[in-house]
Amino acid sequence: MSPVFVFQKISIAALCLFSSLPARADFVLDFTPDDGGTIGTNFTQGGSSIAGTTPFLMRGGLQLPEIVIDPDTGLSYFHIIMGDPTTGFVQEVYIQRGYGSFQGGSGSAVGGGGFGGNNADPLGDDAANGKANPRKVLVRQIVSDGEIYIDFIKDKFDRKPKVTQMLTLPDMTSIFQIDMSNSSYGDDTTPGVVFYTTSLADDYQDSGGFNFINDIDKSTIDGGRYTYTNGTGPGGSAGTYTYAEGGFDVDNITWEAYFDFDFTNQWGYSTNRPTPP
Repeated sequence: MSPVFVFQKISIAALCLFSSLPARADFVLDFTPDDGGTIGTNFTQGGSSIAGTTPFLMRGGLQLPEIVIDPDTGLSYFHIIMGDPTTGFVQEVYIQRGYGSFQGGSGSAVGGGGFGGNNADPLGDDAANGKANPRKVLVRQIVSDGEIYIDFIKDKFDRKPKVTQMLTLPDMTSIFQIDMSNSSYGDDTTPGVVFYTTSLADDYQDSGGFNFINDIDKSTIDGGRYTYTNGTGPGGSAGTYTYAEGGFDVDNITWEAYFDFDFTNQWGYSTNRPTPP
């Protein structure tokens, strides 16, 4: 069972420095601004405004992330919020800054071959998708369509994520969770903690209900048994994941496969907008 990091693809025009940086004793993944920012849907690019974009944490008139400081370490982080829980997608990220170079300002602990072009070609091979150093990132993402609910949360810098998936249908409910936060990114011997139950409608409860704790015959859990080795990218990004069992190649993902080709999907640089297969 391998961790899969899914990122909403957006254009970030610039990541700039601000003169006043707030201090935070902790970072809470609650999808709310920390420093007076607002969630907006109008994106300014090249002097023109694009309305109706993915909701994004705004600073001033541009889609610029907040910059917050951890007073315990003095380290600063970009704080990014995109999406809206009421529409079925929302993601929040804290990522340590001061590395590399993004267009418009100091970069963060993420990088690839030509990561500075992420704003123009966010699905490209060199856009650095999935390349961040996980020890320098906090992230939470919720995806829901009324039947399936998936909550990915990584709320400690050197701890792995917890993934919860719930399926709610008229005749069935199912909850699966693997909590890998019991190990660090240097530990490949500790498996995550698994919770899994399935409940069927009244007519089938006696024959189809399942509880992982009580009903499993035997199991081998390898989810969470992987390590991350720092790479040569900014802040140790573009590193290597090594799995005790199996593997996952983040460099071999066709990101366009996850793109919504609906004509209303905003795309600032039309040259690189994916086309339907």
